[in-house]
Amino acid sequence: MRTLLIGLALCAATHSASAQVADSTAVGITRDSIGAFRKVEIEADYPGGIPAWKNFLYNNLNPDAVAKALPKKTKHFQQTARVQFIVCTDGTVCNVRVINDVHPAVRKEAERAIRESGVWVPAQQGGRKVKAYRTQPITFVITE
Repeated sequence: MRTLLIGLALCAATHSASAQVADSTAVGITRDSIGAFRKVEIEADYPGGIPAWKNFLYNNLNPDAVAKALPKKTKHFQQTARVQFIVCTDGTVCNVRVINDVHPAVRKEAERAIRESGVWVPAQQGGRKVKAYRTQPITFVITE
């Protein structure tokens, strides 16, 4: 049996600053992340809200891709990938990366699904659309 659990509390990144990322010398900063907010007045949202997002993840994540990468003798496997990404002002998703240490197959599958999530409703700050970070936990549970 292969099971997929999805942490659906769409979390903002745990950084407490409410300002934009502006230091281009910091590790992990790219052209797309410059000016991205870590905390906003109105969070970016998947079209259709949480129910549509949950449906997208359940229909597009493939736990079999992870199961195939595990040793054949594995009876139980569980890992949670924390996927951080930026929703840009046009609603596109960029800078998708797993921010915790997980099996490479978990990392690859979680990042793939988020990259393919389509166009989002962008975050807002001060009445204008802004780039903003999002974090999505995805838990893969694989049992025989």
